[in-house]
Amino acid sequence: MSNQLGTIAILGSGETSPNLVAVHRKLLQEIPKPVKAYMLDSPFGFQENAEQLVEKIQDFYDLSLNIKIKLASYRNIEELNTKSFFKTISLLEKADFIFAGPGSPSYASKLWVNNEIEETLFNHIKKGANALFASAAATTLGENTLPVYEIYKVGIDPYWEEGLDLLGLYGLSCTVVPHFNNREGGNHDTSFSYVGKNRMSKLMEINYSNLLGIDEHTALIISGKENTFEVYGLGQVTVINEDKTLEFKSGEAYDLTTLQNHLSKSHKDKPSEINQEAKQNKSDETLRKIANLEIQIEENESNNKTFRELVTQLIDLRLKLRSEKKYEMSDMIRDILESSNIQIEDSTDKIEWKIKD
Repeated sequence: MSNQLGTIAILGSGETSPNLVAVHRKLLQEIPKPVKAYMLDSPFGFQENAEQLVEKIQDFYDLSLNIKIKLASYRNIEELNTKSFFKTISLLEKADFIFAGPGSPSYASKLWVNNEIEETLFNHIKKGANALFASAAATTLGENTLPVYEIYKVGIDPYWEEGLDLLGLYGLSCTVVPHFNNREGGNHDTSFSYVGKNRMSKLMEINYSNLLGIDEHTALIISGKENTFEVYGLGQVTVINEDKTLEFKSGEAYDLTTLQNHLSKSHKDKPSEINQEAKQNKSDETLRKIANLEIQIEENESNNKTFRELVTQLIDLRLKLRSEKKYEMSDMIRDILESSNIQIEDSTDKIEWKIKD
C-alpha cells in the first residue's frame, strides 16, 4: 500500500465535455491496468433521471476513455447500513478510481458525511488511489458544502452544510466553489456557484472559510505523489483568503506548497471525528458478509458469461471448418476444448457441449 496520497481532480463543471477528457485520461493513465473504476451516484440519486445519468456517464467513459466504469450506488439515506450500503462500501474499497459528479451538493453531503462513505473516501486517497469529483460532488470536498439549490432556488437564508474536508489531507483549509465564474443570471449575479457575491459574503460572516473557486469547464488536479497542482480547461482557479485573492491560470503547474500557504489553517483528520453513534450504527457483520457474497456471485456470473461466449465461438468455428471439410483443424479445436474439460457432441448440423462431471 502506498504511503503517498493519490491524485484528485476537482472540476468546476463539464465533467463529460470534450475539453476535459484529458483530465479523466491523466488520472486513469496513472493507474496500472486493468483499472478498477467506480461511479458513486449519490449526488443525483434523488433525480427521476438517475438511471439515464448513470448510462450517460458510463457511455462517456466507454466511448471517450475506453474504460468500463461500474456503479457503486447509494441514493437514499434510508439505505444507510443496509446490505446495499455495505455492498457499495465493499466496491469502493477495492476501487483504484472513483468518480462522482452532478446533482445536489447538500444531498450528497447528507449521504456522505459522518458515515462509512466518508471514511472510505479518505482511505481511498490515503492509499494512493485516484478520484475525480465534479460540480455538486466537488462542493463537498472542503470544510463546508454550499447548499446551492436551497439558497438560489428555494430562497433559504444563506447557511453552510457540513463538508467532508477531504482536501484537509492535502493541507488545504477551504470551501470548494465550482461554477465560480457562472454568468447565466444575465442581469443578476450568479457567480460563486449561482449564489452571487453578496450572499457569499453573508456566508463568510456566518462562518469564515477560505475559498477555492473553480471556473466552469475547468479542473484543478492535485497530485499527492508529485506534491504539485495543475489547472486544466477553459478558465482558472481562484483562491480567496483573509488577506488576498490569487488566480491560477490554465495550462500551468505549481508546487502544492503554494496552494497550502494561501489556504492554511489548523486541520483535524475528519475520519477520527466521525461521531461514535455513527460508528456504533454500522450494520452487523451478517449484512456485510451477504453484501460481499453478492459481489462475488455477480463477478462469477460475468466470468461465466465470458466463458460461455468463448466456447460458443470456438464451436461455431469448428462447425465452419467441418463444413469446409477441414477436419484436421476442426479436430484440433475439439482437442483444445476437451483438454479444458469440455465435452462436445457432434451432429450433422450442430455441435452441443457441456462441462464434464
